[in-house]
Order: sequence, then structure tokens, then C-alpha cells
Amino acid sequence: MTVVFGNLTGIFQGYFLGTIDRSSFDSQLGHFTLYFVYIAIAEFVAIYVATVTFIYTGEHMSRKIREQYLAAILRQNIGFFDKLGAGEITTRITADTNLIQEALSEKIALTLTGLATFFTAFIIGFVESWRLTLILVSVVFAIVFSMGFFSSFIVKWNKKALDAYAEGGTVAEEVLSSVRNATAFSTQDKLAKQYDVYLSSAEYWGVRYKSILGIMIGIMMFIVYCNYALAFWQGSRYLVAGTDGITLGKITTIILAILIGSFQLGNVAPHMQAFTTGAAAGNKIFGTIDRVSPLDPESTAGLKPENIQGNVELKNVKHIYPSRPEVVVMEDVTLSIPAGKTTALVGASGSGKSTIVGLVEAFYIPVSGNVYLDGIDIRDINLHYLRQNISLVSQEPTLFGTTIRGNIAHGLIGTAHEFKSADEKDVLIIEAAKMANAHDFITALPEGYDTNVGERGFLLSGGQKQRIAIARAVVSDPKILLLDEATSALDTKSEGVVQAALDRAAEGRTTIVIAHRLSTIKHSHNIVVMSAGRIVEQGTHDALLSSRGTYFALVEAQQIAAANKSKDVEEVDLAEDRDPMQRMPTEKDLKLTKTTTNKSVSSQVLKSRPTLGDAHYSLWELIKVIASFNKKEKSAMLIGLIASIIAGAGQPIQAVFFAKSIVALSRPPAQYGQLRSDINFWVCSLLMCDL
Repeated sequence: MTVVFGNLTGIFQGYFLGTIDRSSFDSQLGHFTLYFVYIAIAEFVAIYVATVTFIYTGEHMSRKIREQYLAAILRQNIGFFDKLGAGEITTRITADTNLIQEALSEKIALTLTGLATFFTAFIIGFVESWRLTLILVSVVFAIVFSMGFFSSFIVKWNKKALDAYAEGGTVAEEVLSSVRNATAFSTQDKLAKQYDVYLSSAEYWGVRYKSILGIMIGIMMFIVYCNYALAFWQGSRYLVAGTDGITLGKITTIILAILIGSFQLGNVAPHMQAFTTGAAAGNKIFGTIDRVSPLDPESTAGLKPENIQGNVELKNVKHIYPSRPEVVVMEDVTLSIPAGKTTALVGASGSGKSTIVGLVEAFYIPVSGNVYLDGIDIRDINLHYLRQNISLVSQEPTLFGTTIRGNIAHGLIGTAHEFKSADEKDVLIIEAAKMANAHDFITALPEGYDTNVGERGFLLSGGQKQRIAIARAVVSDPKILLLDEATSALDTKSEGVVQAALDRAAEGRTTIVIAHRLSTIKHSHNIVVMSAGRIVEQGTHDALLSSRGTYFALVEAQQIAAANKSKDVEEVDLAEDRDPMQRMPTEKDLKLTKTTTNKSVSSQVLKSRPTLGDAHYSLWELIKVIASFNKKEKSAMLIGLIASIIAGAGQPIQAVFFAKSIVALSRPPAQYGQLRSDINFWVCSLLMCDL
């Protein structure tokens, strides 16, 4: 385009100087005008194809990155999550992958277009006049140096801002997931201030990174426009001196080529923000994807014994958690857990009971010592196969926001029953529910096994959730059952029902029970008493009482505590009009799930709830609301608005100076003195406009 425009300039100059007649002028004008049409068509097709293909590629790659990141997260060992909050994961997989997608999409097409324009412009310039173009090449070194210098700060500070947002996302996720507790204890303000700490940190680094980005773009644009002035000034000197046979057409072609090429290179600078932000966001994501988990459940390596009996043995085990390397939680523990028997672990908090469960589940690798299953070191057993044969019921069961049937069926994932038909799965689910003493209350619900439990199971009582968790644990018929304080958070009545379910589920399995209420484990085949990460004594309930040791002291302490309970608390327990384990979801509960169409929900309740689509706000109202959030920044916003208007007006003003410079260069040789004077004036005007 610059070549065509330069030739047109020469034609106009020749016509006005009388060297070209009217017919020749019209013929050449039409000829070069058609070139503009052809170039416009080719440019439209090329830009469209480039933009669409890169957008598609960016969408595709970002989806793959999300998949790979989630897969990498799910294959990590539990120690990895001890230092990583759930909110950080959700922030990475949503916000950060969007930043990567932006860097991989049309920004690449625009950047490549700008670089192609830049290099093509200089090639044309060297062909027309290598002397003038060589002088103007200085703009390349100035722009590259400034981009290289400032980009290092941009990447570093932007990464710190993203890390602060990720840590803040962990706080927000924890608060929102436990919003009932936060509201009950009136901790909203305190938690909001805690979140503000991370926002303040992100704002601090964000302001620094945006400031340096603004400085970089400003310097680059200043360099580009100064180059325009240099091109006119030096071009006029060569024109007057007749160097290399230079003409107005060649000068115009070179200046336009350098102008457009430099401007396109300058336009690459804003895209650098997307690239640096995407690079900072990808740093953590690709670091996680490339991380090799020491305990990878997706690995196919390891033994797969055909018949697992369930004999578990710990030999001289010492363990330290990665998140607390200064604390030894288990020291030289040797323990034998026979197959088909129930072994109970008791002791004060922090004595190492849950650590044994974590080691048996292969959540962690012991620092020293070994854990064996049927005489085989669990490190030599395929991790996925090992966990197929182990089920865990924790103190606070986690249910998913789906139906009761769906929650129990989750226990079949990864087992040989996973791909059975729906009818065959239903048989297993119902049998597991009966074993967990949950079938009766489930069938009493309006929708039975298709009842939605709500987020984290909040539509069910604690005992109901616990029994569903037990059913989920036993539905796959595991060889080993781990019960980590499964009844400690329940009241007396609920505990009795759940304990009966646990006793039924433990029959014929290797069962490891952690309990604080010693009355629930007195029938265990072996009771292991732990203290400060060591085993202090073990035996049956009667044998340990006879020895009058640590276990005897624990039993005595619990009996004294039970005897000292106030009568009013007991009366409250006796006054319960119904078993809390049999609580059915109310109409309000059911309305919050997909059972909103149930006819038992009154129309008055439905009308009392506002519909999210009822309120309509105009654009001006939304602008006023957003503006109200920025009252403190109104001065800065006003300054920014004025500066934006001035910067936007700079280019149209420079177009006037550019045209004036072209007119000055069109003077005949007899007026070369006036030409130099006019060019100096308009070049100075360009420099003043840049400043």
C-alpha cells in the first residue's frame, strides 16, 4: 500500500508541476486506485482467516490446558494439598486459564500482523533508499531495548498480583462453602478484612505493573513519532542534495512504510500485556501439570494381588507431615492389624491415630519404616488397585450435590462394578443402604433414592449424611474399612443408630476404627492406645481395664464427664419429639433442589421468592452504580479521562502536520530553501505534539 501511495504522490506532484498531462494523470490515477481495491479485498480475507483460526486455536488449547490441569490436580498426592487451598485451584482453572486463552487467541494474530507489517515496511524502505531507511532503523533498537527492559518487571509484578488473587480465592471459597457457620458466629466482617488483605496485596502489585506498562507504551509511542519527524527532516535533506536520485514519491513511500511499520510495532506493545499476563498465569498452571506426584493413582505400575485378605502391618514407622516438617507425628510405631478383625485406635488429639489411617490409605509415604498389606509393601502395590479395596468414612462426611442414589453410586467408581447396568447398580446400592441402616429413612422421603441432598448434603441431618457415607463406603464390598471418628459429631440417639450401621458394615472386614467415645469400641478385637506418636498399650477392652493403665484413665475420665452432665441438657435430649436421624426435608428444602415442581409446595411460598429476572436496569443506572464505587478515585479518573482525550486527539493533529510536510516536500527545485524552512517548522511541530 505504501508503494502505491508513494507513486500516487509522485503523480499528483507531476500533474501540479505540469510534467504530466490530464489524460495520463487520469489513466494512472485509475490504475493505482484499483490496486487499493485489490489490496483491501486481500487484507479482509487474510485478517478474517487469521483472526478466526487463532481464536479457534486459543479456545481449543485453553480447553486442553484446563483438562490437563484438572487431571494433574487429581493425580497429586495428599501432601500437595496440605499447602494448597481449594480456592487457589478454582482461581487457576477459571481466571488464569482465561488469561492464557486471551494470550493464545487473536492477540497472536494481531501481533504477527504487526511484526509482518514492520519488517515488510523496512524491506520496502531499503529498496527505495537504503541510506534513509538505515537511519530510521534506529527505532527498532530503541523499541526492542525498552520492551526488553520493562517486560521483566511486568512479568514479575503481574505474577505476584495473580498469586495474591489465588490466595484470596482460597479464603473466599472457604467462607462461601461455610457461609452458615460464618453467619452464625457473625464473623463476616473479620473474614472480609482477611480477604481484603489479599486484595490489597494484589492491588499493590497490580498498580506497579500497570504503571510500568503505561510507561513502556508511552516511551514506545514517543520513539515511533520521533522517528516520523526524523524521516521528514533527513528526507528533505536528501531531496535537496539529490542523494541516490531520491524523489518525493520515494520519500513518501519510505516515510509511510516506516510510519505504518513503526506504528504497527508500537501497537504490539498493548498485546504484550496479554502475553506477559498469560505467561505469569501459565507459570503455576504448567508447573502443576509438569509436577510428578510421588503417589500417582493413575499410574499402571505396581502389583495387583489377586486375593487380598486384609492383613495390615506397620513396622518401625516414623512420619512427618510435609506442611509441618518440624513436628514428628509418629515415632517407631509397629502394629499388626489382622484380617477380618476390628482394631480400634484411641488416644488424645495429635497422638497419631489419623496418621495411621492416612498411611494405610497411602495418602502419605512414611519417612522411615514400612506399611505392609498381606506381607507386601504398599509402595509396591498399584495405588489405584490398593484404594479399590479400601473405603473410608470420615468424621464429617462429604456428600455431593446430587441424589442419594448418585452419592452411593460414587462408591462404585474405579471398581469392577463401575460399568454394570443401572439395574445391577441399583441392587448393590439398595443392599449397601440396608447394611448402613439407611434404606428405611431413604424410602420414607418423597422421592426416595432420587432425593437431591443439596450442596454438601445440607438438606439431610448429620446422622442421615453419615449413614449415606457408610453405604457409599461398603457398596463396593471393600476388604478394608477405615472409620475415622465416624460418630464423634453426633448426638446420643444418632450415634446409636449410626454405630449399629457401622457394626454391620464391619462384619467380615478388616476394620480400623478411630474413636473418642470409648463406649463405641469396647467390643473391638484389639484396642490400641496411642500417645505422642507412640503405642503405649494395646489389648481388649477388659484386659486394658484390668491393667489400669492409660486406657483405664481415659475410660474413667469419660465416665466422670458423663456423670456431671447437667439435667437440663438431658431433659432437652429427652424432649425431642422425633428422631433427628429421621428428619425429612421440608417443602422449603425440597424447593431448593430440583423438586421445585412438587405440588406440595404452596404457591404463596413460590410467589414470596423474588425471581432473578424481574429487575431491569438501564445502562445509565448501571454506570451510576459502578461510578459510586469509585468516588475516592474520581480525581485520578478525571485526569485519566483528560489524558486519554489528548492522546486520542494527537494522531488526527499529526495527520495535519504530515499533510503539511508532504506539501512542503512538493515544492520545485527553485524553492528548496523554502522547502527546508517549512520542513524544519513542521518537524518541530511534530515533536511538540509528541511531547
